[in-house]
Amino acid sequence: MRTLILALVLASSPAFSQTVAGEQRVAISAEQTGDAPTALAAAGRLEKSADYADRSLALQIRAQFLPSAEFLKLPEPTSDQLLLHQIWRALRIQAMARGGQVDQARDELALMRKEALRDKFLGNEPPQLRIAEHVAVARINYATKNYRGAAQRFGRAAEIEAKADAPIWLQPLDAAVGASLLKAGDAHEAYAAFGRALARQPDNVWVLWGRAQAQAALGDAAASAATRAQVDTLWKGDKALLTLDRL
Repeated sequence: MRTLILALVLASSPAFSQTVAGEQRVAISAEQTGDAPTALAAAGRLEKSADYADRSLALQIRAQFLPSAEFLKLPEPTSDQLLLHQIWRALRIQAMARGGQVDQARDELALMRKEALRDKFLGNEPPQLRIAEHVAVARINYATKNYRGAAQRFGRAAEIEAKADAPIWLQPLDAAVGASLLKAGDAHEAYAAFGRALARQPDNVWVLWGRAQAQAALGDAAASAATRAQVDTLWKGDKALLTLDRL
């Protein structure tokens, strides 16, 4: 499996110990196969780290598996790492949008932007922050059924990540592009987006499930059934988690 290492660690953190790197591998492998208990347990250990990459990964895992209302109860990060706080805001926006709290999500986005201005990020944003804002706006677009707008924002985030030294977002952003395009009725482009996502994370079963949806939408029932059989073999979690808005 291609291990996902969040990019900022390459620029600003000491080298990981073998224990921490191993913890990341456990967390990412469990997340990609839907093993929520294992992934959340690893997240609980990672969030105790002082390292941005560990804590960002832990937040993203919690955002992926916890119900929206439960995620929104998580306390504000106390770290002085400003990027981590912005990631937390973006994931709150995602949870609100998924939970149908669109007005609250927009208010949170306004707070996120004010903080970026206060912390002198605007005009000089690192890729992590630009991706987080694109994802936040995309989730609001998706929740308001502006699926083309969501796909465009997710796509811009994916382009930024492609130029980074290493992956930044836990779930491959092209998978979110594919989900949005499927909702917009563009199965051909959605299939291509899922292909790009699988090229980045070939062991990601969420993305494999998304490709099965695109194959079905294209009318290729045999290919969709074969892909679904792969998902059934590899998925370790609750099938109810496999929804387009989780990609």
